[in-house]
Order: sequence, then structure tokens, then C-alpha cells
Amino acid sequence: MALFFSKTSLLVRTLFKRNEGTSSVEFALLLPLMLSIYFGAVEFSNALLADRKLNKTGSAVADLVAQAVVIDDNLMDDIFDASTTIMEPFGSTTLTVVVASVVADENSVTTVDWSDALNGSAFAPGSPYVLPPGLATAGSSVIVAEATYTYTSPIGQYLTGGITFTNQYFLRPRRTSAVGRTS
Repeated sequence: MALFFSKTSLLVRTLFKRNEGTSSVEFALLLPLMLSIYFGAVEFSNALLADRKLNKTGSAVADLVAQAVVIDDNLMDDIFDASTTIMEPFGSTTLTVVVASVVADENSVTTVDWSDALNGSAFAPGSPYVLPPGLATAGSSVIVAEATYTYTSPIGQYLTGGITFTNQYFLRPRRTSAVGRTS
């Protein structure tokens, strides 16, 4: 019996002294953490890129509308087509862009003059629209663009769903006091 315990203790001591597979075991333990950090960094950078593209999209839509004197259906379709192109390589199915001309009356009460939307609902003409303080003066007009995008990553759709980004842009018309809208 004593011989069995001495051989067993010798075997245990020998196993604890060996360290040939230590790095393999450490790598196997750290691999899930390293992969999580890597994919997290990739997804974070893609989400930031989607937000940047949304910023460019909303800004471009507001700027193109503010440069016009009168917007017709063809021009608005072209502007919305450009907005989906800016969002590439991200899909435009979850992109929503609403653009409106908001006018202030002599009492500085702001209402929607006209509005159009891509993948969403336009504001109702004549409905009140609250602008940030100091932006509208009596008799003035402001072009408002609201852009919303839901970014869904290939990995995140199973964990958290999508991340929704929303931005607003306010620009004054460049060539006229108020941008008109025709069919």
C-alpha cells in the first residue's frame, strides 16, 4: 500500500512539474475573449461608419433642398436616390429621411409649409413644428431634415437587435426666402 501511495505521489509531482502544454491551454482559455474583443471592435467601427454615413445623408438632403428655389417630384426623387447612394454599402431599407420647409409667421409661430419623406411619413402641411430657440424669426423659413437609420450587425441581430441613429439638420434656404414645392 505504501508503494502505491509513493508511486501516485511521484506521478502527481511529475505532472505538476511538466509545462509543455501550458501555452496551449492558456490560448484555449483566452481565445473566446480575444475573438469577442475583435468582433466587438469590428462591429463598433461599422456602427460608427453607419452613423457617419447617416450624418452625411441628412446633411446632403437638407443642403440640396436648401439650394433649390422650387422642388418638384423629379428633383425630390433624385435627392432621395442620392441619399440611398450615400448610405452604401449599408442597406437603405431601414433608412428614413423626412425633409420639410418650416415657415414662421409674423408672430414667430412655426408650421410645416410642405414635407416629403423616404421610407416614412411626411409631416402634415400646416402642422406645428417646434424649432430650436433662436432659429426662426418672423417671416423666415428653415429647411428641416430628419434622418433615421437602424443599424443591424450580422452578430448583433442575435444579441441586441438593431441600433437606431437619428439626426436633425436645420438650414436656411440659400437662393430664396422659402423653398417652394410643386408636383
